Amino acid sequence: MAELKVVEPTQNGKAEGPDVANTFNEYDPKAMEAEKAMIEMQDQLAKKKYRVKTTETTLNYLMNDFFNNVAWSGYECYAISETNKELSKIVDKLNTKEHKNEKRSFTLKVELLEALFHFVKSHTGTGLESATGHRSLCEDLSVPMSDLNKDRTDLRNLALEAEAAKHGITVEEYKKAADAMHSAPQGAPQPNLR
Repeated sequence: MAELKVVEPTQNGKAEGPDVANTFNEYDPKAMEAEKAMIEMQDQLAKKKYRVKTTETTLNYLMNDFFNNVAWSGYECYAISETNKELSKIVDKLNTKEHKNEKRSFTLKVELLEALFHFVKSHTGTGLESATGHRSLCEDLSVPMSDLNKDRTDLRNLALEAEAAKHGITVEEYKKAADAMHSAPQGAPQPNLR
């Protein structure tokens, strides 16, 4: 286990202790640059839609079998009905086009993708035919969900970079200090973030 450095505040509010170079600099140029990039990325992600590549067969399974058999609880009824309503619009639009093959592609807003994925990943079915259709749906949704998770990881990394820079430490040091703070018993001395 890493050795924790204890820093005691003084009367003037500045920390004293071993290896305390500076305590906190909200205006660190590196931190400000990372925060600017983070805000730009947040704005991009708020507008971003994720592409779902699937087939007509899988869309039929989704709209006819899945939605007719999906389990929900309480207020999840709103998510199911709104997700179905939005997907019905997408399918109706796809049906107005002439297709040369079984492939279908469309984009979903983050909220819609997450709601659909929530129900798909927890769905319980019966029989091989249903399992085959559901497996295809899971595979088709896994790609845009992976893209969404990557975007969120990138955003989280920018936030970590900004916070670490404010404390004058590396991201790895910041992660170690945060992990130590979360795993320390209540009332235990907290690690030094400088």
